[in-house]
Amino acid sequence: MNLRDLSYLVAVADLRNFSQAAEHCSISQPTLSTQIKKLEDYLGADLFVREKNHVDLTEAGREVLPLARRILDDARSIRQIAAHAGGRYRNHLSLGAFPSLASYVLPEYVFRIKQHYPELKLQLVEEKTQALIALLLSKKLDAALLALPVAIDALEQRILFEDPFTLAVCADHPLAELDEVELGMAAQENLLLLDEGHCLRDQALKLCDPSRFVEHDFRASSLETLRYMVKNGVGVTLMPSVAVQPDDKDIRYIAIRQRPSRTIALVWLKAHPRAGLLEDLAGLLAYKPLV
Repeated sequence: MNLRDLSYLVAVADLRNFSQAAEHCSISQPTLSTQIKKLEDYLGADLFVREKNHVDLTEAGREVLPLARRILDDARSIRQIAAHAGGRYRNHLSLGAFPSLASYVLPEYVFRIKQHYPELKLQLVEEKTQALIALLLSKKLDAALLALPVAIDALEQRILFEDPFTLAVCADHPLAELDEVELGMAAQENLLLLDEGHCLRDQALKLCDPSRFVEHDFRASSLETLRYMVKNGVGVTLMPSVAVQPDDKDIRYIAIRQRPSRTIALVWLKAHPRAGLLEDLAGLLAYKPLV
């Protein structure tokens, strides 16, 4: 029994067709059938029920399949660790961030990383939080900038900075002349939010009592769209400090007395083969002025 035979087993189980499985594995159908038969002989049990137009797993096959998948996954992890150790990916790093953060911090972060690691080739990924977590867990992404909490034991996290929220209103809004507000002072205003799936939307709804605010029907896909809507007097929104544009004369960003904020962290898989590098990057990216 070897990894190749297990990959054949998984292919047939997934496709339920020997011909398609052989094409998927880039071998001939007779070769695939022969190897599956050898595996069954070795195990002393049939793994598949073969009928003219149908292939199905036997009871033994259904028990063996998840173990075969796990062995193949572990083998891929071993190859990845070896590749990293051998330097094949030493100069590559993939870094993700969610949309309401990415465009505001990644340019500066890329600059910092390039200053300290000039040979490092960065791949930047902008996705919603749940998609980034899935990429981390599937080992398709090295690290991601996420808003805490991220309650997944398999992931390591290092806090980078606190990002306070401000209340964004148009320049002629009754609250625009104030330096500080209580959130309750904006009650009954049209509250503009990002679309479903954005973590900033969930954070805003936790801070703003839905019974006191009127959630506007409009759903934005970006903070820049929200900014445009606020400028035109459609409503108010919570704007994270990283996205504040203080020189914009058409909009006012007002401090909130309760000092709500989101905590931004660098997150990666605990078993990552370059955890040491990611620890160093977390220290480098802690939000402070460039030197």
